[in-house]
Amino acid sequence: MEMTPLAVVILAHADAPHLRRLIGALSGIPVVLHCDRKTPESVYAEMTSGLGGNVRVVGRTRTSLASWSLVNAELRCLATALEWTGASHIAVLSGADYPLMSIDRIHRELTAWQGRTWMENVPVPTAKWNTRRQHDGGMWRFRRRYLVVRDQAVYVRGHPVPLPFRRTVPAELSLRAASQWKIYARHHVSALLEIAATRPDLMKFWRTTLVPEESFAASVLASPALLGADRLEPNESGAWFLEWRAPGDGHPQWLDDTDLEKLRPGKLFARKFSSRQSRLLDRIDGVLRGARAGK
Repeated sequence: MEMTPLAVVILAHADAPHLRRLIGALSGIPVVLHCDRKTPESVYAEMTSGLGGNVRVVGRTRTSLASWSLVNAELRCLATALEWTGASHIAVLSGADYPLMSIDRIHRELTAWQGRTWMENVPVPTAKWNTRRQHDGGMWRFRRRYLVVRDQAVYVRGHPVPLPFRRTVPAELSLRAASQWKIYARHHVSALLEIAATRPDLMKFWRTTLVPEESFAASVLASPALLGADRLEPNESGAWFLEWRAPGDGHPQWLDDTDLEKLRPGKLFARKFSSRQSRLLDRIDGVLRGARAGK
């Protein structure tokens, strides 16, 4: 078992050149990589061929947004990272992410989080999960079951399909709204995997919850009935820089050359990047991640 301050899980589905650059920027860090089953074989081959010994590729599954499939892929990768490494922290990244600091500095930043999970999360209900149709602070995601086929949420004309009748949220859960991208403390990964393996009743609830990738892990870890005193505390600031066009946008915007100055505050990672922004990534490497940035 490799002892390290950090291991990384990457959930990727496209843009092999950027993924390869991201893995290169994580030199020396154990990486567990999941590539979407829907990714074309030629792209998958480009993503995975000739990777170094610090990367393990897990079996591919089909994933889609707003679905348990994404959580399932994350859990499988976390289990691999936990078995393969002795990492104190395990970060979950997308294939469109990129580090904003040298690896040495990331390790130093994480010393302040020793034994703690760094995950943006707030109690539900929360105003940020209100929509034009729903004004209950996000409870609509949980109080109805949604149609799911093979762990993929079903959408009709751009809208998820709720099943008839309301349901009760399990009393044990302290619901949280959270970022999908987070840095787990090792003991929280162990607890999450144990609960996923031993509580089929809770897993049944989450499989038909809408967008569980933004609520499952944080809600389980924040629940005193499940974690006791080891529960996750609320935190309004995560380790990622994201740029939003407007409140309520479903996705952060792609970053470009005009965003370099915004990236200077103390975030460890940012998204979203593409291989088309190689000039911005070059500047991040030179200005933010260079030898001087690591000192």
